[in-house]
Amino acid sequence: MEGQIVVETLRKAGVTVEAHRTRFRHNTPDEEWLAVVGEKKWIVLMRDKKIGQRPIQLQALMAARVRAFVLVTGELKVAQKAAIIINALPRILTIPESRAEYPAPYIAKIHRDGGVHMWRMGDQQLPLLRR
Repeated sequence: MEGQIVVETLRKAGVTVEAHRTRFRHNTPDEEWLAVVGEKKWIVLMRDKKIGQRPIQLQALMAARVRAFVLVTGELKVAQKAAIIINALPRILTIPESRAEYPAPYIAKIHRDGGVHMWRMGDQQLPLLRR
């Protein structure tokens, strides 16, 4: 239920959110659900820090032109994770608006301090740049 707490926290903050499980089965292949998300131009919020090390999933994300944000905070309580995401929301919501600077597809990391930095754009891994 960790994801549900984060979803509800985001909704209380006024963000329109659709949980993965409301549209897809838990075992839906990444290639399948990412294609739908990319088509709808939704933003993906995930905890999968290793997506950059799994070529098939990474390629699926990039091919679907997804804009993804990965929470890379380590072991924290759910309420702490939700607070970090809320703190990072202004930056998360600003990046999609700056399409010229950050065209999809990309993956950005959300850090414990609420900082957000671009990690991968297209097929390139970017140097650490915190904003």
